[in-house]
Amino acid sequence: MTRLLLSARLALADLRHERIATICQVVSLAALLVPLLILLGIKNGVLAERTQALLKNPESLRLTIATTGSYPRSLIEDLASDPDVRFVAPHPAQLAVIADFTGIEDGSPVVSRVALLASGAGDPYLPAGAPPPAPGQTYLSAALAGGLSVAAGDRVTALLPPNPQRPDGAYLDFEVAGLVPAGIWGRNGALLNEADLFLIQDWTEAAITGTDLNPLRGQVAPRDSFPSMRLYASDVAAAFRLVDRLAAKGIPVGSSLDQARELASLEQALTMGFRIVAGVGLAGYSAAFAATLWNGVIRKRRAISLLRLGGLGRRGAAMLPVFQSVAIVLLGWVASLVTYGAGAHLLDATLGGALGFDRPIAQIGTGDILASGAAALAVALIASIWAAVAVTGITPQEGIDDAR
Repeated sequence: MTRLLLSARLALADLRHERIATICQVVSLAALLVPLLILLGIKNGVLAERTQALLKNPESLRLTIATTGSYPRSLIEDLASDPDVRFVAPHPAQLAVIADFTGIEDGSPVVSRVALLASGAGDPYLPAGAPPPAPGQTYLSAALAGGLSVAAGDRVTALLPPNPQRPDGAYLDFEVAGLVPAGIWGRNGALLNEADLFLIQDWTEAAITGTDLNPLRGQVAPRDSFPSMRLYASDVAAAFRLVDRLAAKGIPVGSSLDQARELASLEQALTMGFRIVAGVGLAGYSAAFAATLWNGVIRKRRAISLLRLGGLGRRGAAMLPVFQSVAIVLLGWVASLVTYGAGAHLLDATLGGALGFDRPIAQIGTGDILASGAAALAVALIASIWAAVAVTGITPQEGIDDAR
């Protein structure tokens, strides 16, 4: 250990002695790493922006159960605890249940063919932090609330249209608990408690009768299985995993994942492109750095032989270029991180507004920083091998011969 410390001190002293050459090597590494870090940051920033836009549109990650079946509540509970699932709720049909809506005041407008969906905790359609609708409550889409001229706290009525078996139709009253944020759900729609939605579906299927369904609220027996469900993935990768897992269970899924597929393809292309550029750049720098270190050994051959003659062992001498390369690379890596920070700030200041990004254009995380440090260290070790091997060929005898 003492000899290794001596080698490290000698290596660093030599770098200080040839400080101009050392600075040039540090700058040359930073000149390679800074563009790579900015390229990586832009890749991450673009993907983060696209991913955020995707997550703001729940429909882009919705998985549609392709066939009506009998799905047990245990399956839905398992999906609800799955980290790949953003939201799941039982549903009475493959498609939305339909009803008309109106206000409770005389002369209130009627909005036809309102889509009714079962809601619950974590529903991506709910306002941030809002509790799910309780029995007798509903969240209306912005389009429906505008058509009815109602707001949170008002009361509305769902009108179930008459048919030959039930010529009088039926109705069910609700309190408006809130509105779905504008831009999330573009159609006329209402989010209901699971029990209320299945009450409406039971009337539609003639499982119950009556015109005023309000007294029946809360009297429908709990179900152990459901014909369908609303299912949303937590992110792009999770959507594809869910499709595969559900298919393996015999549950066909028809998904609208075109945007997710585009994002996955973009991420794959950008990642592959970055790896190629980074690999070629680091390989080229490693070769050039190795040649520089080897040339330094050739220039200092007599000095190294004298150190060997003075008692520095072969292993300690071989570590001289290794310690020097590690020191140069660490300095270059730190310099590149500082320069990257300034460059990323400049990008945000000059292009952030023009591109309409809600977040920094270039983003690198802790993992990226550590990975760049590991790559730089690997370059240092690989580049120093040639020089270290060359040093092992220098013997103390050369120092004696030179002294004659």
